[in-house]
Parts: sequence; structure tokens; C-alpha cells
Amino acid sequence: GRSYCVRTQRMLNQCLESLVQKVQSGVVINFEKSGPDPAPIGEDGLVDSSRPINSFASQPWHSCHKLIYVRPNPKTGVPVGHWPIPESFWPDQNSPTLPPRTAHPIVRFSCVDCEPMVIDKLPFDKYELEPSPLTQYILERKSPHTCWQVFVSSSGKYSELGYPFGYLKASTTLTCVNLFVMPYNYPVLLPLL
Repeated sequence: GRSYCVRTQRMLNQCLESLVQKVQSGVVINFEKSGPDPAPIGEDGLVDSSRPINSFASQPWHSCHKLIYVRPNPKTGVPVGHWPIPESFWPDQNSPTLPPRTAHPIVRFSCVDCEPMVIDKLPFDKYELEPSPLTQYILERKSPHTCWQVFVSSSGKYSELGYPFGYLKASTTLTCVNLFVMPYNYPVLLPLL
């Protein structure tokens, strides 16, 4: 946050200009780690089993309240997305109202290395994460060919964590981390398609 004490028209213009430069097109998400920390990676990029895993001490990357950049379509100026971030409840037709929810979705990520999945002709959404301790940690692992699945708690009917709806993955150039949003429970759906 930032506050401005405006006393003149000129100051108002300067403040507005300053604010416009800071505005980013995106959505704020709370990213929270679920489960144990990943195995440490050595200098060679392979899992280093000699280094201890400290899963109990909270690290800055375990919980980040950050923006995902939602870039508008260059031709239309309107952002295009194919898949939603799941709600944190299973719909109930008998309920007259929707349950309350947080303003920013809480997306949990599992630190288990998985294979990124995409198939031809099935769209997916790709959003760049704002730099944070989480993106720095993922980039330092130098693993652009693996990903970490993302979940929304209570989004499944029978599962506490719900099913994955996408994954976090470092770009192949290791310059940024992207959130890939796929259809809900995509690891089951994609092989069927």
C-alpha cells in the first residue's frame, strides 16, 4: 500500500501517473505448500540425498501472496482464459446460498516432481507468476522439465485436498515460473482424450 497527500493539481497529476505505472493486469493468489519439502538438488541438478530435508521449519517460499499476470490478447485487448480456478467447495443443489470464500484463491502446491502434461487441440492457460520467494526457489532448482501440481482444498467431493487443476513450472529458459491452468483433474482426463 501507499498513501499520497495531495495539495495541488500538479501533485494530483504526479500521484495518478505514479499509480498508473504500478498497476499490473493480474489476479492475486495465495500460494501455500502442501506436504513435505522437495528433496534438495545438488550442483549437478540431480537430487542430493546427503543434504537434509527440513520440512518442519517454515520457509518464506512456503506461503506467498502474489500476483499472476493476466495478459490481454494483443488483438482485442481482452484477456482470454479457458479454465477457471476451482472453488473451495463442492456444489450443493439444495443449498440456497453459496458458502463464503476468500477474496484471493488459496492455491496449494505439492512439491512432488511430475511430468508436465499437454495434448494437441486441448487448450490450457499459462500465467506468469510475479517474482517471489516461491519463484526464486523453483528457479534455483533448475528443473524446467518437471512441474509441481496445484490444488484447491475442498474442491473435490470426497478428497480433502481435491484434484489437481494445473501445475507450477519453471520456463525452459529458467527466467520465470508459470502457472498452467488445465481442466479439473487433468491427469485422469488427458489420457482419456
